[in-house]
Amino acid sequence: MTFSHSLLIAASGLCLLASCQGREQPFSTGSENAAADKDAGAATLPLAGIYADTMPCNDCQGIATRLTLRPDSLYELQETYLGRTSPVNYRRGPWRVRGQVVTLEPSGNDPARRYSVEADESLRLLDATGKPMQANNQDYTLNRTANSDLSAAGTRREFTGKFTYQANAASLIECGSDKRYTIAPTGLTADLQRRYTTTRKDDGQAVFVRVLATVQSPSGSAEEGLVVEKILEMKPDPICPQEKKQAFQQ
Repeated sequence: MTFSHSLLIAASGLCLLASCQGREQPFSTGSENAAADKDAGAATLPLAGIYADTMPCNDCQGIATRLTLRPDSLYELQETYLGRTSPVNYRRGPWRVRGQVVTLEPSGNDPARRYSVEADESLRLLDATGKPMQANNQDYTLNRTANSDLSAAGTRREFTGKFTYQANAASLIECGSDKRYTIAPTGLTADLQRRYTTTRKDDGQAVFVRVLATVQSPSGSAEEGLVVEKILEMKPDPICPQEKKQAFQQ
């Protein structure tokens, strides 16, 4: 394990043990919100997007980092260690925001990682004490990208949501954003219909689905479409990750 990688892991792995003293405020651009003990589930939506930059590295040319915070409270993090023969580190899992701090929950052997939300909506990596990383006076900031709209036409990613198929028309309401997408007819249409019919409990009832899809511009409709490439998961109970978290906290 390299020094730089060890530094990031050490900084992030102790973050949960070094939670800030006092009560954190829910994420907002203003100061009118009241303090909250629980994760600000609805506050994750304005932070959803893509953050990227090249992070410092002591024994390589830099760590090209791309972090996607999805509306369904799941993240995808890809780190490419420039100049190495086996450079890519990939992790995914749930993310949450409490106060002005975004936490990427542990993934496999990788510990949790925490970032502070800056005024320009960039994310700064925090150390074990909850302060911004400043090793060797280098910048550990991820900046929101120009193509950060995860519902823009042409965006290809995983979608989770509540899926229904009725009268030869299929739709998906995305977890987290509650955005409704029509499902464009493709070669998977028959398979979607078959799996929905065998999975749903009652006629017309929504099911939970996770798919790999590309956003399609609306055509004669106010709703964007999704071109589904692969059905990753389908379950009878249409419960989103946020709803599971909220039920656990109550």
